Amino acid sequence: MTIKNSTSNLLFLFLSLAISLTAFQYMTSVLGQINTLTEKEEASQSGNQTLHITKVATNSYTIASDASFMGSFNTTYHVVGGVESMDVSEDLIISTITQDFDALPAAGYVNDTSTSSRYQVTPNERNLPNPFATKGAVDEKIRSEIATSIENAVKSDIAHGEIECIFGSSLNDFRCSFHG
Repeated sequence: MTIKNSTSNLLFLFLSLAISLTAFQYMTSVLGQINTLTEKEEASQSGNQTLHITKVATNSYTIASDASFMGSFNTTYHVVGGVESMDVSEDLIISTITQDFDALPAAGYVNDTSTSSRYQVTPNERNLPNPFATKGAVDEKIRSEIATSIENAVKSDIAHGEIECIFGSSLNDFRCSFHG
């Protein structure tokens, strides 16, 4: 073990003790995701090509009448590397992004406007329909969008490229596209 690794480990331990239990749980969750992404990147190597997955997440909140409300949110994933590696590692890419997105606090707030018209609330009903997409619907939409983008990448005859996925607060707006 090098001094740098030892110092990093001690610093992490000290910082972990200095923050609240909730923050600690979140931090270990994030660090666990980073380790998972790194291991999966290594596993997705095809020849000398490695895929890189990056994520940028934003969300907004509104505070009114002494309450906080979740506003819009957006998570963008970039999968960069060789198209052959993307094709070979499709299942791994899908599971990595799906697991990461499902772990986000905002994941439970994805609206499913496609199903809201199915529900007819009568005046005698006390319950309103659930406007949020199920985990299964979110995972299926992510899988479908990524699979279609990889298929388009393979058809493009481009050797290297990027798949950009934008997942926001509405299931209907989930999109992935391939760029060479």
